[in-house]
This record gives sequence, structure tokens and C-alpha cells, in this order.
Amino acid sequence: MPLTAQQGYAIREEHAGVREAAVCAAHGLVQRGGSQTKVDGENSTERKSIKNAKGASTQVHLTTQKKFIDTLSAPQEFIKRFCGSPDLDNRGIDRYYANEIDTELTQEFITFLEDNKKRIIDLVISNGCGITSVVYRDITNEIEYELTYEDILRKVESCRWVMKKGGIHLKDSNNKTYFHLQREGKRNPRNRYNILFHIHRALFL
Repeated sequence: MPLTAQQGYAIREEHAGVREAAVCAAHGLVQRGGSQTKVDGENSTERKSIKNAKGASTQVHLTTQKKFIDTLSAPQEFIKRFCGSPDLDNRGIDRYYANEIDTELTQEFITFLEDNKKRIIDLVISNGCGITSVVYRDITNEIEYELTYEDILRKVESCRWVMKKGGIHLKDSNNKTYFHLQREGKRNPRNRYNILFHIHRALFL
């Protein structure tokens, strides 16, 4: 049974609050956090991002189409069609899936992703916050993983972007997804068309 909004909020508050404070203490960090920073805990030499996941992936970055396009000079037309817009009408749907978008636009966007792979990953995990490592907490199995910023960039270097119907996945040579992007897709038009990135447990294995 899906979680209600209230249940989801309670889970996020628990893991971003008391439990995350315990993680910070175990790592010798002062807890930070908040919507304006990627830093969840830091000390004099480290700035860590802590991701809490109940499954194989969890949200790592959320941005508007405009900000993503302006920051990275990304191809605008593919993003508008893929993530949607109030003025689009694809047989009654306000977006196009990847397999419905012109091949030329699709290839242009894949080329952009490949050419800017490290810039994109830097944006989604650090975004100017000087993150030194990412802690991935599998809260279902009570397992904690950690990779340094440099190790993450090294691991994605040989990966490739793969277009799926509703998401674009960064995969390794064994077809394991490390990151993927999709549209946010909420009902509220204010955040329905945003770009959402997920980080996957497979990156840390």
C-alpha cells in the first residue's frame, strides 16, 4: 500500500532529524542539512551528503527545467518534451516519452549528457557545496555505504547514458544504473515539470 503524504513526511523527518544526527555523530560530523545545501554533516576536513533509501535508489537532486538549461546550456526542446509543459498536448498527455521524441532531438540530448557527464554528476551531488563524500544508507537492510566525491567521478567516467521510456539512466559496463533522471511528475503544476535525479545503491557496490 502506498505511503500517504503524511507518512512520507514523517519518515523523511525521522531520518533527516534524529537518525541523521546519530549518523553524523558516528562520523565525527556536526549536523547541518536544510533545503539550501547538499551538506548534511561536516567537520574541519569533510563535508558529507547523507542519503537515506528504503529501496534501490533515492532522490539526490531536484531542479527546474530553466535552471538546468541555464546552468549547463542543455538542449531545451528535448527537455521540454520529455519533462513536459502545460502547453503540450500529446493525445491528452502533457509530456512525451523518450520513444515518442524525434531521434535527432534524442541523440542531441544523449550527446549533451555524454559530453557533460562529470559536470552533471558534480551538480547533482555537490552543486557548489564542496561535498567530499556521499553516505548511502540502506535503511531497509540497515547497511551503510560511502564513496568519496573523487571515487564517484572515477566510477561514472566509463559509464554511458541509456534512454528509457520515462527516464534516462547512467549505467556501467554491467548494465547497473548509478544515476537516473526523470521528470518530477507531481500533480501540482508548480513542480510537475521539474527535473529529478536519483542516486542508486549499485553505485556503492
